[in-house]
Amino acid sequence: MQTGRDRAYEVLRQRLVGGHYGPGTQLKEEPIARELGLSRTPVRTALRRLVEDGLATDGLGQGIHVSPWTEVDIEETFQLRMLLEPYAAFLAASRAGPGLTEVLCASNDEMRRGIDAGPEGIAQVQKANSTFHRALLDAAGSPRLRSMLGTIIDMPVIVRSFFLYSHEELEQSLHHHKDLTLAAQERDGELARQVMQLHLRMSYHRFMKHRNLFAARAHSADPGPV
Repeated sequence: MQTGRDRAYEVLRQRLVGGHYGPGTQLKEEPIARELGLSRTPVRTALRRLVEDGLATDGLGQGIHVSPWTEVDIEETFQLRMLLEPYAAFLAASRAGPGLTEVLCASNDEMRRGIDAGPEGIAQVQKANSTFHRALLDAAGSPRLRSMLGTIIDMPVIVRSFFLYSHEELEQSLHHHKDLTLAAQERDGELARQVMQLHLRMSYHRFMKHRNLFAARAHSADPGPV
C-alpha cells in the first residue's frame, strides 16, 4: 500500500516534471499537506527526495524551491540521456517479452493520433512518448538505470520540447519509435541501442536548432539599451 510520503512524492514529482510549478516557486509544507490531506511530516520527506532528485533546491533557511533550468542543465540532461538510455534500450530489447511489444505498439498508435490532431494533439504526443520510453526503461530491469533515468525522461525541458517541433519532425520521432518496437519484437538489443542513440541525438539537434533560432530572433528584436 502506498504510504503518505510516497503519495506526496509522486504527486509533487508529477507536478514538477509537468511544469505545474514555475522555476523558483517556493514549495511550502503546510499548504501542500492541507491540499493532499496529509500531515507535514510525509510532505517534508517528499520535498527532501525532490531535492535529492535535483527537481528542487534547498535555500538554507529560505525554503525549498523548484529548480531553475540553466544552459548547463539543458545540455547535461540531453547528454546523460544519450549516454544511458541506449543501454537501457539494449537491455529492454534483449529481455523483451510479449507484454512490452504490446505497450510499445499501443503507445505508437496513441502518438499517431496525437500527431494527426495537429497542435491540439501535442499533449497526447507527449504522454505517448513518455509511456514509450518508460516502458523500455522498466523492461530493462535495472533499478540503477531506473533511478538515474527516471527523473530525466519527464523533465520539463524534455516534455515541453515537443511544442518546438514541426509535423515532419514529429513523424520522424514516431518512425524511430516504430524501429525500436521492431527491435524489441526481434529481441535485437544491438539494433535497439543504435536506434535509441540515433533517436536521442536527433532530438538533441532538433531542440538546439529551435532554441538557437528563437534566441537569434529575440536578439534581433532587442532594441538594445535605451
